[in-house]
Amino acid sequence: MREYRYYYRNEADQFSFIRIPKAMMTEELFASLSIQAKILYGLLLDRVGTARKNQWIDDDNKVYVIYPIQEIMEDMNSSKSKAIKSLSELENMGLVEKKQRGLGLPSLLYVKSFVMPEAVPEV
Repeated sequence: MREYRYYYRNEADQFSFIRIPKAMMTEELFASLSIQAKILYGLLLDRVGTARKNQWIDDDNKVYVIYPIQEIMEDMNSSKSKAIKSLSELENMGLVEKKQRGLGLPSLLYVKSFVMPEAVPEV
């Protein structure tokens, strides 16, 4: 077994982390998503912040992400089929909407909020 170092003092602050919403792991609604799809959603959420800073906002004021399959493959250390499957799972769940651009350009990905709106009681 390899011997790893302990963290000392503020060393843990030196890393960046991908955040996956706890609801993705605990809520029955998301139980059908694979772990890979949940991790991809965390990566996409990370990119949403960057996209907002880069002003990647469409005419309807929605933030979009540009995340080619090749980059997903590299970031997740996965095959092309696994990257496509993970993205498809998120699309099928309604958490990501893809807009094709054509001309060999990567699709625009609209990452949707995992938080379900509260039902408004009828009066």
